[in-house]
Amino acid sequence: MLGWVKSRGCGIFLHISSLPSSQGIGCFGKSAYDFVEFLKSCGMKYWQFCPLHPTSFGDSPYQSPSAFAGNQYFLDLEDFVSSGLLEESDLNGLKALPNSWVSFGELYEQFWPILEIAFQNFLQSRRGAEEFENYCQKSDWWLGDYSIFMALKSRFSGKQWTEWPAEFSHFESAKLSIPSDAKFIKSVLFHKFLQWQFDSQWKKLKSFANGKGISLIGDVPIFVGADSADVWANGKFFKLRQDGTPQFVAGVPPDAFSETGQLWGNPVYDWKTLENDNFSWWGKRIKRCLELCDVLRLDHFRGFCSYWEIPTPATDATGGRWIEAPGVKFFECLVKTFPSARFIAEDLGVSSEDVAQLMAATGLPGMNVMHFAFDGNNRNKYLPHEHEKNSVLYLGTHDNNTTWGWFLSLPEEIKHQLRCYLRTSGSDIAWDLIKSAYGSPSKLLILNLQDILSLGEEARFNTPSTQFCNWQWRVSAEQISKLHENKIPQYFRDLNWLYAR
Repeated sequence: MLGWVKSRGCGIFLHISSLPSSQGIGCFGKSAYDFVEFLKSCGMKYWQFCPLHPTSFGDSPYQSPSAFAGNQYFLDLEDFVSSGLLEESDLNGLKALPNSWVSFGELYEQFWPILEIAFQNFLQSRRGAEEFENYCQKSDWWLGDYSIFMALKSRFSGKQWTEWPAEFSHFESAKLSIPSDAKFIKSVLFHKFLQWQFDSQWKKLKSFANGKGISLIGDVPIFVGADSADVWANGKFFKLRQDGTPQFVAGVPPDAFSETGQLWGNPVYDWKTLENDNFSWWGKRIKRCLELCDVLRLDHFRGFCSYWEIPTPATDATGGRWIEAPGVKFFECLVKTFPSARFIAEDLGVSSEDVAQLMAATGLPGMNVMHFAFDGNNRNKYLPHEHEKNSVLYLGTHDNNTTWGWFLSLPEEIKHQLRCYLRTSGSDIAWDLIKSAYGSPSKLLILNLQDILSLGEEARFNTPSTQFCNWQWRVSAEQISKLHENKIPQYFRDLNWLYAR
């Protein structure tokens, strides 16, 4: 149905926030274009990253106030200087932020006042006003609700929407009660302005990447944040109480990794209502994501077959149960609306018959992870000799340790299996795995930049089920320069030729 991987290829995973920059976080500036050039010089075909949406409490790109909007932190403020919206001196506070990691707290304090200065200068100059108005009209199908949500959130001191006054916490009544004062209208315009700038800068970067033969792989989290414009404006599509709080939340059941499972806290869908509406909300969401990316990874794919529903309140996931989801019906609708869309199914975890059947019915490429391959079982499905061609191979995902961090934590008997399988001493384990992965039958191979740099646990990007010190790692311009000095691009070009990637 949706099988699209016809030829072999390779790419690199690096989230936008991890790029080098002088503004405290990676952005759409010069380093992003330099990274595209690096990918091209390596003979790569793909750049993969986490969701591009704004982050909220916890800094996770998988918990966002919108499944449609773009992250304002990724805006290249030097571009604002060039266009006259900012002075170079306006950026002095950001330049004092760390370069080797993202300090989200400091970033929040410094970044928003600068964006407000840029917006005020735009209002005064009106430069690009007609383009801005056209953008707002064209994007109103998602931008309107989001901008009003963010303006209301600002008015009510950042509180969750379920804690707003009743006339605003209920979307239908909120539409009739929207404040008309100048301050609120300006706040709505401010958030529209940021999204206009986001889309303008991203469109240029995407066009540049595509022109270099690089396809961009984005990420679609299956669930959305409870405190989001998505749930606020579309409550009928979620299982909510009258006050807007979730009746049930998502997670995964207890397993070998956790006796109490995982309690994610996202509201679950009312799939029956979605299906009766021809999955229109999902259609809009995928449409928006395909505007931003060439390929989409569908996170937690098994949730389209069945999902773990946990009654609230709950302190862990033990009280949940499996609930059937629409499966093939959903994807038939998706294919009808987006016949040429390219998706990757994140089908990791415990295998089940319904997931296998849906994978077969859709023809989507699934995922293989090398870190999961070595457990003493010589028929482990993640071992390279077991890989299916219609799949995407990773050494580890953004949720895994780096290869060096993972290897050093393994029991000695598993290290021995790994050394024997790779026919190596393990002294250069990240590159040993990279070279083994190249020979896999999997048609697509995505490498983490941390492994190319042979970095250890200190460069881990995220540790699931923990709240602190995640999403912070950044690469330096010097580290990328060193890859050039060591002729890594030429080595990758040779590998890509040898293995027809």
